[in-house]
Amino acid sequence: MDNSLRLGLSQKLTQTLKMTPEMQLAIKILQLNSVELKNQIIEVLETNPVVELDEKSVKPNELPLEKLGEKLPEAGPPSREFKEAGRDDFGVDWQRYIEDNEHSEFKISSGSYNRDEETSFENFVSKKSNLREHLTTQLREVNLNPTEQKIGEYLIGLIDRNGYLRHTSEQISELLKVEIAVVDRVRKAIQTMDPAGVGAFDLRECLLIQAHEEGYSDDAVTAVISSHLEDLAQNRINNIVKASGFELEDIQAAVEIIKGFNPKPGASFPSTGDEIYVSPEVFVEKVDDEYVVTMNERDLPRLRINNLYKDAMKHRDKTEKETYEFIRNKLEAARSFLKYVDKRKETILSVTRAICEVQRDFLDFGILHLKPLTLQDVAGMAGVHESTVSRATSGKYVQTPRGLFELKFFFSGAARTQSGEDVSTMAVKKRIDDLVKAENPKKPLSDSHIVDMLKKDGIFLARRTVAKYRIELNIPSSSARKQH
Repeated sequence: MDNSLRLGLSQKLTQTLKMTPEMQLAIKILQLNSVELKNQIIEVLETNPVVELDEKSVKPNELPLEKLGEKLPEAGPPSREFKEAGRDDFGVDWQRYIEDNEHSEFKISSGSYNRDEETSFENFVSKKSNLREHLTTQLREVNLNPTEQKIGEYLIGLIDRNGYLRHTSEQISELLKVEIAVVDRVRKAIQTMDPAGVGAFDLRECLLIQAHEEGYSDDAVTAVISSHLEDLAQNRINNIVKASGFELEDIQAAVEIIKGFNPKPGASFPSTGDEIYVSPEVFVEKVDDEYVVTMNERDLPRLRINNLYKDAMKHRDKTEKETYEFIRNKLEAARSFLKYVDKRKETILSVTRAICEVQRDFLDFGILHLKPLTLQDVAGMAGVHESTVSRATSGKYVQTPRGLFELKFFFSGAARTQSGEDVSTMAVKKRIDDLVKAENPKKPLSDSHIVDMLKKDGIFLARRTVAKYRIELNIPSSSARKQH
C-alpha cells in the first residue's frame, strides 16, 4: 500500500472568539456618532413598545457653544447690495446667478460674508463626505510640512457644502496660534485641488481661481470678476466697458466664459449620500485652570421603560404566556440598548479625558504644541482595548476652546529623546524644516549637521532618520540646495 495514501483521525484544538448578540450591539452603539445615535434612539422608540420618552427627566447641564471658545467677530455688512435684476444678451440673469447661487451668504461688493449660527466655528455643516475624503486624499500629495498637513485637515473640515471656506485667515490663525502666512499657504494649496474653485472665501475669489485654472490672467475675464461683478449682476455691460478700458466684444466674450464657471464647486461634486451634520460628541471647557470634559446630550431623546409593561412582568400569573414572552423579549432588548448607550458615554468621556491630559499644551498654546499620541497610549490610560479607542474616536468630534476637531486629529507618531521623553514626529519635522529655512544657502546643512543641531535641542536621532524625515518634507539634499 502506498504510504502516501493513509487514512487516519486527528484532533486539533483551536480557540475562537464568538461574537454574541450583546457584544455586537455594544460595538455597533459605540461606533455611532451623535447624529446616528439619535436616529437609532428614535428607531428604538418607534419599534419597541416598552420604551417611551422620559419627558420629566432633567437633562444634563448644557454648555452653550458660544462659551466654549473665543467669540468670532461677525463679518461687516456689505457696502451695497443688489437692488434690481438684469438679464444679459446671452439670457443669463446675473442677479440670480450671483445672489441665488450664494443663497445670500456671500456679498460680492465687499468680498465678505454673513454668518449665522449654522456656519459658526462651534457648529457647522460639513461638505458631503465624499468631497471631504476627496480633498483629504489630495492633501497628502501636496508639498506641506506635517504641521501644515494638520492645519489643512482642519481647513478642509471648515469648507461648507458649496465648497467655500467660511472663515478668515486671521480667525483661523488666532484659534490655532500659527502665523497668518502659514494659514494662507495651506489655503492656497487647497485651492489648487479639484474641484476648481474650492476653498475660496467668496464668489469673486472662487471665480478667479477658476479663471486662472483656465489660463486667464490680466485680461477681460479677470477684470470683470475682480472689479465688476456688481455691474455684471445688473447687466450694466456699458459701465464695465467704460471702466475697464476693454472693447465691448472683449467684455461680451468674457461674460460668455464666466458663464461657464461653477459658482458652487462643492455642490457640483458627485455625492453618494446626504449632507453630514457635524455635531460635537463632547465639550471641553476650561474652568479655572482645568479642562472639563462633558458629554453633548442636548439633542438626544431620553428614554425610560413604560411602567405599564413593568407591571405586566410583575403579575405573570395574570398575563397570557405569549404576551408575557413578547414583553420579556422587548424588555431585555430595551435594557441592553440603554445599558450600552450609557457604556458608550462612559467610554467616550474616559477616552476624551485621556486625550486632553496628553494634549494640554495644544489646548493652551496651539497646534505647534501637539504631542505624540497613539491608540495604545490612550487605551492604557482609559483602561480599554485599542480597538475600543479606535471605535470611540472614529467620526466623532470634540468642541474645544480652539475649535471643533475630530478626535482622531490628536493622534500622531513620536520620536524618543535620550532621556526617554517622547517628542512628536510632527514637531521634529517642523524643527528640521525650520533649520533648513534658516540655513546659509551657500553653506547648506548636511544631514549630519542637522543631527548635531537637534542634539542641542535634546533630540537624538540617527542620520538616516533625519534623511528620511527630510525626504518626507520634500527637502532636497544639501548639495542640491547649495547656491553658488
